[in-house]
Amino acid sequence: VRLMPSLFLDALNTNRRYLMRLQPDRLLHNFVLYAGLDPQAPAYGGWEADTIAGHTLGHYLSALALMHAQTGDAQCRTRAGYLVGELARCQAHAGDGYVAGFTRKNAAGQIESGRAVFDELKRGKIDPAPFYLNGSWAPLYTWHKLFAGLLDVHAHCDNAQALQVAVGLAGYLQGIFSALDEAQLQKVLSCEFGGLNESFVELHVRTNDAQWLALAQRLHHHAVLDPLVTQRDELAHQHSNTNIPKLIGLAREYEVTGDAASGAAARFFWHTVTDHHTYVIGGNGDREYFQQPDSISKFLTEQTCEHCASYNMLKLTRHLYQWGPQAELF
Repeated sequence: VRLMPSLFLDALNTNRRYLMRLQPDRLLHNFVLYAGLDPQAPAYGGWEADTIAGHTLGHYLSALALMHAQTGDAQCRTRAGYLVGELARCQAHAGDGYVAGFTRKNAAGQIESGRAVFDELKRGKIDPAPFYLNGSWAPLYTWHKLFAGLLDVHAHCDNAQALQVAVGLAGYLQGIFSALDEAQLQKVLSCEFGGLNESFVELHVRTNDAQWLALAQRLHHHAVLDPLVTQRDELAHQHSNTNIPKLIGLAREYEVTGDAASGAAARFFWHTVTDHHTYVIGGNGDREYFQQPDSISKFLTEQTCEHCASYNMLKLTRHLYQWGPQAELF
């Protein structure tokens, strides 16, 4: 499908111009620096100057891949290939599959490589908060964005190296998680981790390696997902966008394994959110959080309907629509 001259094509071209303005080496700065190599450009500011650095590169990979798929733009494919090649170089220098741009603030208040977080986790030192893990801002969430970007480049740009980098990083994470017992893992999962379970299901599909499906199934956050499996709405006061991707992961598990409980949980969650937690404009959450069911009229503020949550609900809706094209899903 190619767009004809229209407002939609204008929007697409505006997006493409923006993508070309971004500088790949600036997005790579932390990846290269903490791999012990020499960065070619300074880091961007904003969140890229915080401990969540690196997540933008994952989004950027997805954007380049999807733009190439939509338009056939060779520059997007070339740029995505360059980024993947640099990530592979960083990963090779690390030697164990690790590749990341996020950092962490240590007990002395100093910024250091995010690798320190996972060295501590492997030793059993786990200090979680809803959005922070051992001094780093949602590192597993950031890795989910990187996995998603790599898998998109693999799919839409026919880039085999992107899958190789993803498999290498998955192997590193497998080593971390295998050192944790179930109670320790659940503590880790209490910090936002995006849809990392979805990424591992997809990695299983791409590689036909059952270990990645097993890892995806292990990343089951019981506190959030068990009530949904048993058809209970306990979403009040939970962060909306932290949890929607977990259900996308269950939806993907259902598609691959046929596990009825996973599919039912995804359906129940979708109906619960759309029927009892959604504003008339289609979004959910006040200040990013769910409230008690059927109470949104009491939460009409200037900070409703975070767009991240709307995007992920649309993504979940796409999965459900593929299972059965019901009008309410359209």
